[in-house]
Amino acid sequence: MCAQNLLIKNPINSLSYNAKPLNMKYTTIIVFSILVSLFFSSCVSSKKTNFFHDLTPGSKSLDSSKSFNIHKLKPNDRLTIVVSSTDPVLTAYLNPNQSSLNSLGGYLIDLEGSIEFPLLGKVPVAGLTTVETEALLKEKLTYYYKDLYINVTLMGKIFFLTGRGGGNVVMQNERMTIFEAITQISNSDPYDQKNKVWLIREDSGKRIYAQLDLNSKKIFDSQYYYLKTNDLIYIKPGNYTSNWFNTPSSPFRGIVTALGSILGLFLLIRNL
Repeated sequence: MCAQNLLIKNPINSLSYNAKPLNMKYTTIIVFSILVSLFFSSCVSSKKTNFFHDLTPGSKSLDSSKSFNIHKLKPNDRLTIVVSSTDPVLTAYLNPNQSSLNSLGGYLIDLEGSIEFPLLGKVPVAGLTTVETEALLKEKLTYYYKDLYINVTLMGKIFFLTGRGGGNVVMQNERMTIFEAITQISNSDPYDQKNKVWLIREDSGKRIYAQLDLNSKKIFDSQYYYLKTNDLIYIKPGNYTSNWFNTPSSPFRGIVTALGSILGLFLLIRNL
């Protein structure tokens, strides 16, 4: 009787013993497959992350006159004007803003298109370039003083919105390109939508809305490749970020956390 009971119980015990690792094996495979699928579904094509991915090595003659228009001064532009001479007293008199230059310093062009300059009073500069303004001021000041050196620069800024914040970039020259400006912003991300970049510009009484594709080499031929002062650039954030898993709002992080909780609960119940 004991032997018969032993023969009956042993297969059952063996089946029960083997079922547990078999279920664990299937559970591990299922969870691993889900994680792998989610990982690969989060991959983004390099065509969307790389700048001008379709560009090939070579050379091309430049015709900047088609894409770059020299900035003509207009009301509300702000200028930095530095006058140098051999007389320190004269230099200090003609540079009243030098001791307090800041983001709001310089000479603001009023609504009539003029600046208020020491000794000369109102000087109309709207419609001129910075080089032409230098020549005009030198011509007027030479009537009083000789051997003057005058430098006029535009105090321009480019403004950025990225979906994670905003900021501005100071224009170091009047031929700043969109890529030069992007390299200077601190909150850009490799996964930003480079093929749908908005540029908003006010020019000649009009507000222009342009959508740029920085993934394409055609950007180099765009009339918006060179920026102008007060341009606003909006770079839409992508579905993922370079810090996608550590971001609290990351959908993948939420899914992994939920799966981990479900798996942990499942294993806890099975071992009760």
